Amino acid sequence: VMAFMKDLDNLLRSEGLRTCLGVVKLVVAIIVANHYIACAWYALGDSGAAGDATTSWLRALEATNDDRITFEYRYLTSLHWSLTQFTPASMEVVPRNVYERAF
Repeated sequence: VMAFMKDLDNLLRSEGLRTCLGVVKLVVAIIVANHYIACAWYALGDSGAAGDATTSWLRALEATNDDRITFEYRYLTSLHWSLTQFTPASMEVVPRNVYERAF
């Protein structure tokens, strides 16, 4: 992907297009970084690291909703949490144990 972006960057001669390409690269990097952070947050909530499986953000989410919560919903909730860590936004998902708090 980065090699393709570099080749595309070399082909572009317009300063405006180069600026847009730079912005796209930054947005893609932010999305990829947030994906990995979201995956780590999800894994931490699913691991039961605190010893009590009911004290994680993921278990609390599942307890407040019915059994129809899909993997996609849990992942997107995790991604939403990840994005809110980089912005002045709020989120109803909060750390429920010391490991999540440290993360």
